[in-house]
Amino acid sequence: MSPNPKERFYAPGQCARDIYGILGSNVGRLPIAQREVVPILNRLAQEKNLLDIGLPRDGNHVSKSAWLYYDGEIGIITAKCPSDVGVPVHNHGTWEVVGVYKGELEYRLYDRRDDGSRDGYADLSLVEDGVMRAGEFSVCPLPPHDIHGFRARNDDTWMIAVVHGEFAEERLYFDPEKKTYIRRQQKAWRRSLGR
Repeated sequence: MSPNPKERFYAPGQCARDIYGILGSNVGRLPIAQREVVPILNRLAQEKNLLDIGLPRDGNHVSKSAWLYYDGEIGIITAKCPSDVGVPVHNHGTWEVVGVYKGELEYRLYDRRDDGSRDGYADLSLVEDGVMRAGEFSVCPLPPHDIHGFRARNDDTWMIAVVHGEFAEERLYFDPEKKTYIRRQQKAWRRSLGR
């Protein structure tokens, strides 16, 4: 299913229905489905009022976030990204497609090369390293490759993302150079900054 570009307002609920249609037509082919979700999210990101219509949510790495859509399986969110500190490299425990609604985001996506058998050790390789601008998206794949980090380039940067399922309550926070990680509750990093 493709969004109708002539539609007056592309609602988050319609976006979610279109995402379900893509997932349903690509059963067993998640990487293909994720790539097909990008144009749908890009269409949603063209709507000018998304920051006015969401329901508040307690963000994991940000202090300001909203649900545009949530049903327990699919969540579509907006989140204001801090520019004074980068969000550390972390995993999710699920896949997501993440992009920029407003502003610019320095973004890095990683692939995990080790088998995860050594506690505290992770060998990551950089897959994407660049700047995303409004309407640009990245596919964060299934675990164990669901690893990324980012930093806003200005004070008014907003992300938009679709998440499949729930985020893991306990996350891994990586230091790619040292090839290490620590386990933390998903909101612990933000709260350690007093946000």
